[in-house]
Amino acid sequence: MAQPTDSDGIEPERELSLQRPLAVIDTESTGLNPETARIVRISVLRLELDGRKNLRSELVDPGVPIPAGATAVHGITDNDVAGQPPFRAYARALAQALEDCDLAGFAIERFHLPLLLAEFRRADVEFSMENRSVVDVMSIYHRLEPRDFEAAYRQYTGHDVPPDRASGNRSEATLEILLGQLRSRRELPDEPHRLARWARGVPESAADEDGRFTHLDSGELAFNFGKHAGEKVTSVIESDPSYVAWVASNDSFSAESRKIAADALSDAGYEPSARLN
Repeated sequence: MAQPTDSDGIEPERELSLQRPLAVIDTESTGLNPETARIVRISVLRLELDGRKNLRSELVDPGVPIPAGATAVHGITDNDVAGQPPFRAYARALAQALEDCDLAGFAIERFHLPLLLAEFRRADVEFSMENRSVVDVMSIYHRLEPRDFEAAYRQYTGHDVPPDRASGNRSEATLEILLGQLRSRRELPDEPHRLARWARGVPESAADEDGRFTHLDSGELAFNFGKHAGEKVTSVIESDPSYVAWVASNDSFSAESRKIAADALSDAGYEPSARLN
């Protein structure tokens, strides 16, 4: 017999069918790269087979400054984590608590799990993913609510059928989608350079398109990543000029970011291309 549903087709009594406990994981971090970011808060909701729930949420000292851009997202500051244990202090007990669990989370496959595994490696704690199921709630959401061209066209233009690929009209349709997004979401900036930053999550205060540098409220330039995140560039040149020279000469950074570092060094009387000790 089919389950009863409400007027929206929802089965209100339907629950997960668990064969083992399910741990729902969420993290807040110092950045967006799971290989280099550090956890500043980890929350684990453990759902037992009998339906009992147990939530633990801990602040973590990441061992590095929390960039202003990260604080703007999750609200956690350096003062909040000062004196808190590092991840290493939780790592072994956390691995044991998750040992018999399947895992779930929103964007867990793309971010939270790679970040957690990187932290376990840094703490020299083994954590096996063998025989675990990983349920990414975001992936389910995207399958239930498609985020492709056709779905965007229907949502933002009000038309049901987008132009066929062979018609050559998809560029015009793409512009219709963009204009529909602007008209339906007032928080979107309408200037292309600001819109491009918004789409990549680069804050308005950023001094470069990658968000590697930011303008403080005082107007001074500061690092927005790495071990000197949140520090004024002029102060870092005084205390650690080789770091700024490394940024200025490192091809992994954009030309704009390298130029900002090089100009700052030049203004301070250094030769950006020189090896600084």
